[in-house]
Amino acid sequence: MDISKEANGKLNAIIQIKLTEADYSESVNQQLSDYRKKASIPGFRPGKVPMGMIKKMYGVSVLAEEVNKKVSEGLNNYILENKLNVLGYPLPNMEKTTSVDFDKQTEFDFFFDIGLAPEFELELTDKIKVPYYTIKITDKEVDNAVNDVKVRYGTEENPEKAEETDGFQGKFMELDADGNVVEEGHQHDGFFRIPDIKLKTIQKKLIGKSAGAHVDFNLTRAFKDDAKVKSLLHIQEDGDDKLKADYRFEIEKVVRSIEAELGEELYKKLYPTEEITTDEDFRKRLTEDLKGHYSRDTDRQFLAEAINTLLDLTNLDLPDEFMKRWLLESNQGKITEEQIAEQYESYGKSIRWQLIEGKIQQQFGEEIVVTEDDIRDKVRTYFAQMSGGMDANPQMEGIIDSVLQNQEEKQRMRNELQDEKYIKLLKEQLKLKEKEVDSKKFFEIVSETK
Repeated sequence: MDISKEANGKLNAIIQIKLTEADYSESVNQQLSDYRKKASIPGFRPGKVPMGMIKKMYGVSVLAEEVNKKVSEGLNNYILENKLNVLGYPLPNMEKTTSVDFDKQTEFDFFFDIGLAPEFELELTDKIKVPYYTIKITDKEVDNAVNDVKVRYGTEENPEKAEETDGFQGKFMELDADGNVVEEGHQHDGFFRIPDIKLKTIQKKLIGKSAGAHVDFNLTRAFKDDAKVKSLLHIQEDGDDKLKADYRFEIEKVVRSIEAELGEELYKKLYPTEEITTDEDFRKRLTEDLKGHYSRDTDRQFLAEAINTLLDLTNLDLPDEFMKRWLLESNQGKITEEQIAEQYESYGKSIRWQLIEGKIQQQFGEEIVVTEDDIRDKVRTYFAQMSGGMDANPQMEGIIDSVLQNQEEKQRMRNELQDEKYIKLLKEQLKLKEKEVDSKKFFEIVSETK
């Protein structure tokens, strides 16, 4: 077997594999001998079928199988032995590979296109600067947090008649075009507050209503919030006709929230281990919570900024035309050439980042490897938090095993842990340029980041 490589552009090459009869004849003959031993043909004892007949029956298919096997092994071995850093996998070059006739040929030439990864160096240092956003918490956000606490820790009462800030617990029942409840139509229990409704005419209908009364209205027009309507009706699909229908809402009870009063008793409920005695200290503590709430978002944005910075810094070229062809063939009809052309910028970015990840893994190895123990610890921590602290025990381990049987969920956790490891590493290795912005500006930046 003779294998050679010829450059075909900056990051493209063609591998030629030349097979002669000596390369495959022994394995072909061995395979045919095995067929002869097992062949059961009327008129011949087992193992005594003439080899000429076996060759006539199976010769071409065995030859094709063995040639393809030799080509595949030779191609893979050549890539490994020559340490070729290929992207994707080799693709047949149909222009150079002539049609094969296994009936007549004894020598074969096969040609394969390969795309090569670019050579580059990367060192993570504090000379590489990456923005890190911190969120400036506004007085309005703290006010909203205070109000939320007052409502959460408040009490409820059920007045006879509803006022403009009250809510209702009740049942939605689908109506037909004549305003009658549809027999076996869509129904669901729900709760909403009068201020949630944007249509003033519906608000007015609800004010003054009591338990036992009902109001007919169209939820989509009244709330002007499809997500809210889907939640109230417990409907998952966007295009469901049930979302557009009119509904009768039967009021089971009027709900009025009585806000909790600020003071040490309330502060202790939220922060039982801390000494908070004044409204000012309480607001400062809520501010810390709000910053912590945003930390996950700011860390993820930092990772996105760091990836873009490293992509810009390395500015890697790719064998683009080969990669487009490889994407088309590897997806086997699931995507078109037009879709690849439209989405190639995103594909290219992903491939470049994978190459950069390879360099980072060479440098830092175990620091960024997500292990099975890491995933189990993540599940264990979740259940410990949910239960207020649970030591390791056989029951807990059984629960973890059950959770990790869901491969999709397991992969999601692996991806989260991988991101966390990269965030930690890049924070340690790169120079963070801290920028304080308000939440509105931050999410504008997030939406503009590709």
